[in-house]
Formats: sequence, C-alpha cells, structure tokens
Amino acid sequence: MDRKDLTLVIMFAVTNFVFAALIGQVPRLITNIPGIGYIFNIFYSITITVALLFYEGRRWRFLMQAILFGFLTLFLAATPIALINKISLILNALVLDVVFNSFYNYFSKRNKLLWWVILGQVYYWFTDSFWLVLVNLMFYPWEGVIATWYIVMPFILPIMVIEAIAGGYIGYQIYQRVKKV
Repeated sequence: MDRKDLTLVIMFAVTNFVFAALIGQVPRLITNIPGIGYIFNIFYSITITVALLFYEGRRWRFLMQAILFGFLTLFLAATPIALINKISLILNALVLDVVFNSFYNYFSKRNKLLWWVILGQVYYWFTDSFWLVLVNLMFYPWEGVIATWYIVMPFILPIMVIEAIAGGYIGYQIYQRVKKV
C-alpha cells in the first residue's frame, strides 16, 4: 500500500471518528434508546462512499479504515465491552471490502459506479445491525439482545436504507466533483 492510500485510510477513519465523537452519540445520550444513533448514518454513508470510490476497488483499504475507526471509537466508550461491538464493525467491513471490491471493475467498465456504491451502502447498513446481533449473542443473554433489536430496528431499518441510498448518491456526486479538480 502506498502513502496515498494510507493517507486516505487515516483521513476517512478520522473524519468518521470526529463525526461519531461530536454528533453520532448524541441521540443515544438524549433518549437512551439503543440504536437510535443510526438516524445519522447518512453522514457515515457519504464518507464511506467517497472512501470506497477513492480506493478504486483495491482490497483491504476499507477494512483498514474500519479497524482504525473501531480503535479510535474505543476511546469514546471507554469500556471493555465496547470491544465486542467493534467485532461486528470489522466483520461487516471485511465482507463489504472483499465482496463489493470484487465487482468494482465490472461496474467501472460499464460506467455504473453509482449503482456499485449504492448497493454497497445498502448492504453495509442493512446488515450492520444483524452483525451486531450475531456478535452480541455470543456474549450476552439472547433475550436481551433480540428484544433490543426487535424493539428498535423495525423502525430504524427503513430509515437506514433510505439514508444509505441518499448517502451513496451524495457521496458519488462529491467524488465526481473532487475527481474533476
């Protein structure tokens, strides 16, 4: 990996961390509803879209970004239990990195990168909570994990998918403008 890619990985991970530190945790702090922070996923979706487009289908950049972001956000939670939630983040990023980057050239040759990032974002945000549930089931009683997910996610999931589509589109437009410069 060259310095340009390493710089991009660090820049996008830190950008997401700053957002998580300043805004991303506010809904949970105000309402104490688990998962309510997903309402602000559009901002993460935009930065992830731009990052994926800058990585141009090269493997392991997005995974490294997620690992760095997960490590940085451990300082926000300051509890050992927060490490469990980072496992799901890394698993989801690994699948997105491996599977969706495999199709980058296919979509790029057909000039359909907008669809590539939108599909990637919808996958990422749709499965994020499922990965979290699967990982948490290994460490917590299943009644609490499933009940929390069942109460919150039916309401938040449609919002997350809409934000993923909007974030993918906005991120693609930002990338197109930056690429022209």
